[in-house]
Amino acid sequence: MHIRRLTGTAALATLLASSAAFSADLRTTIPADPAMVDPITYSELVAGDVMGNIYESLTGLDAEGNVVPMLAESWEPLEGNLGFRFNLRQGVKFHSGREFGAKDVKYTFEQLLTPGMKGGLGARYLDVIVGAEAVKDGSAAELEGITIVDDHTIEIAFTKPDVLFPVYPIYIMDAGIVDEHGPDWASKVSAGTGPFTFASWNLGQSVELDAFADYWGGAPAIDGVDFLVVPDANTAMSMYEAGEIDLLYAPPTLNRRILTDEALADETLRVPAAQIRYLGMNENVYEPFKDINVRMAVCMSIDKEAMIEGLFSGAALPLNGQVTEGVAGYNPVLEPIPYDPEAAKALLAEAGYPDGEGLPPVKLSTTEPNKNEHIYYASQFQEVLNMPVEVEIVERATHIKAMNGGEVPFFAWGWSAGYPDALYFLSQVWYGPSPYNRSRWQDDEFDALIEQAFETVDNAERYKLYNAAEKILIDDYGTCPLTVRMQVALVKPGVEGVSLSPFRFLPFGDVTIQ
Repeated sequence: MHIRRLTGTAALATLLASSAAFSADLRTTIPADPAMVDPITYSELVAGDVMGNIYESLTGLDAEGNVVPMLAESWEPLEGNLGFRFNLRQGVKFHSGREFGAKDVKYTFEQLLTPGMKGGLGARYLDVIVGAEAVKDGSAAELEGITIVDDHTIEIAFTKPDVLFPVYPIYIMDAGIVDEHGPDWASKVSAGTGPFTFASWNLGQSVELDAFADYWGGAPAIDGVDFLVVPDANTAMSMYEAGEIDLLYAPPTLNRRILTDEALADETLRVPAAQIRYLGMNENVYEPFKDINVRMAVCMSIDKEAMIEGLFSGAALPLNGQVTEGVAGYNPVLEPIPYDPEAAKALLAEAGYPDGEGLPPVKLSTTEPNKNEHIYYASQFQEVLNMPVEVEIVERATHIKAMNGGEVPFFAWGWSAGYPDALYFLSQVWYGPSPYNRSRWQDDEFDALIEQAFETVDNAERYKLYNAAEKILIDDYGTCPLTVRMQVALVKPGVEGVSLSPFRFLPFGDVTIQ
């Protein structure tokens, strides 16, 4: 902790002025080590919680989930909507002290596409740029479609329209960082423009950030942020109650404990998450899932209302599709999949597995924080379908790698929107070629609608395409929509400026500690 200590008269004055803020680290928890801390390979939620304080994109989000300018102050489409011209913010410094400019945007995009760099979420957004394929296959080192007009103006040309490109969350990095610190730079320093810099990562213990005094939005009032790695939710809660942390992003297993404790009412934040929860059924790994009747039976075995009340203490909403309410393109008229045990049993029998007979054993895989939720699902499948399912607890990074590789037969997982548009959910999780289509469901008509949506400028017409694609997915029982989680967080008295949005916490640059 980096508490600034005062002595003599200054100390006395500070003690007397009890309402004055003092500088300290904000202490919070994460359920696992981040899978990465560099912006190129970034592709998972825990890493995003940390890295969102270090790195910034051309645009960002406010507390209501609206898109706002960030590293780009403004932008306009090129002719025929085949690209954009971005006017970049001036006076922005990287953590290295170097000035941010157009060259860094170009460098970041090329690094995301370069073979061997293992580009993560950000790489998917760049495929439409002229020359992207040449960089990806190694035949070119630079993106042909990027023109640096001047230090703070850049034009990005596309092979086809992508009307949402300005809102994509692509973390921009310092083009000079590798030359200065070598290829393993991410374990030593950060290369962002955000309000905090990377200080240290003690595996299995903590990730520590320091305030960036030269942040373009104003230096943070706190000294830094300590992300303590605490896999067990009850341990994290005990730490909060003991005053060992200032902020707790509560997993669903703590909801009942928090929401029924009147003493915590004034310290509790509640905001619905822009996050889908879905059941992945990978037919490439578990043969019975190839039969739609089996998938239907599984979905009809889940009593979501009972789960919401019993497991989540009411801090969740049923999800009927794969887009959350409040996100552009949400379809409010999708019918829910009913909880119908008798119909589920009949469907399973029709598939050739009467009373579950003949179903091979299958593991329902998850991570420690989601264990109770998966135990509930397993109990439902066993009780209703006599399905031989076993809950398997896997270390988070290992689980994510296996899901990305299409190796996990059965799992419940979440996907948090990186920008407020339905295309994020539909194109990332269910579009056939997406590397994050973890259950490997695929439909040609669905994919064609998603590709058309990328090119459709008119919002109303684009939303119709989203709705049509989503209906194909749901009608095919490609997944079982589960719940929309109510985010619950605890903030200690005296900690001000914490902003919980539908997209999780906003960066902590405006936080103060009394």
